[in-house]
Amino acid sequence: MVTSVQLPQWLDNLLFEQLGAKYCRSNADMTVIDWDKNDVLNYLGTYFPRSYTESYCIFYEFFNNYPNHFVDKEEISIFDFGCGTGGEIIGLLNAISECLLQINTVHVVAMDGNHHSLRLFENVIAEYTTRTRLCISHRIMPLTIDDFYDLHVMNSVLAGNFDIFMSFKAICEFVTKERFEQQNAYTHIANTFLPRINNDGIMVLVDVSTYNNVSQEWLPMMMDEGIRHSPCRVALRNEGYNQTFTVTHQKRTNDISKIAWRIIQKL
Repeated sequence: MVTSVQLPQWLDNLLFEQLGAKYCRSNADMTVIDWDKNDVLNYLGTYFPRSYTESYCIFYEFFNNYPNHFVDKEEISIFDFGCGTGGEIIGLLNAISECLLQINTVHVVAMDGNHHSLRLFENVIAEYTTRTRLCISHRIMPLTIDDFYDLHVMNSVLAGNFDIFMSFKAICEFVTKERFEQQNAYTHIANTFLPRINNDGIMVLVDVSTYNNVSQEWLPMMMDEGIRHSPCRVALRNEGYNQTFTVTHQKRTNDISKIAWRIIQKL
C-alpha cells in the first residue's frame, strides 16, 4: 500500500504561498469547529496535507483492490461529513482521476460547522477544478451538529443518496464535545448515513488513533464497537492498531500522521 506522498506542487504553492497556511502541530483533543481564522490557517498547513495523503492512499488502495467497483458509473457522488478545509476531498478526487478512468463527473457535498474552513475549501476546490480532467460540481453545507436532533435535520434535508460517504478525523470532535451524550458517536453516524449510500456505495470512517480524555477510550476501539452495532460489513481496513502515513511539503519533510480507518458497506 502506498503510504508516503509528495504534496502536488500547485497545491503546495496554493496552501502556503497564496492562502497563508502555517505549520503548527498540536496533539491535544481538537475541536476544530470552534477555531478562528488563525487557528484554521494553522490547521490548513498542518493537517490539510495529512488528510490529503491519508485519503489519496486509502482510496487508491480500495480502487486497486476492487477494480470493478463503480465500473458501470460515469459519474459519482460524494458526501463529506465534517470536511474542514477539504484535504480528504482533494485526495479522493486525485485517486478517482488516476484509478477510475471511466468516471468523468463528480458531485461533492461538503458539510462543516466552521465557516473559515469552508471558505478556504472553496478556494482550494476552485483551483483544483482548473487542474483536473474531472468535471466537478460542489455544494457546501454550513451546519453545526449539536445533538441527535441536528443530525436528524441534516439527514432529512439531504437530497438523494451517495456513492461515497466519508468522515475524516471529525467524529472524534463529537466524542470530545459529547454531542451524543455518552453514546457511541460512530454508531450514530453509521446508522444515520448507511441508508443514504447507494447499494454499491461505501462509507469511509477515518479518525485519529489516540486515547480520548473525555470518553476515556481509545478511539479505534470506539470505532470498531460502533461498527459492530451497525448494519454493515468491513470491506477494507488498516492492519493492527493504526497506520502511519507521511507527506512532504515545503514546510515539512516526511511529516507523520497515524490514523485508524475502515471502509464499510451496508448489509
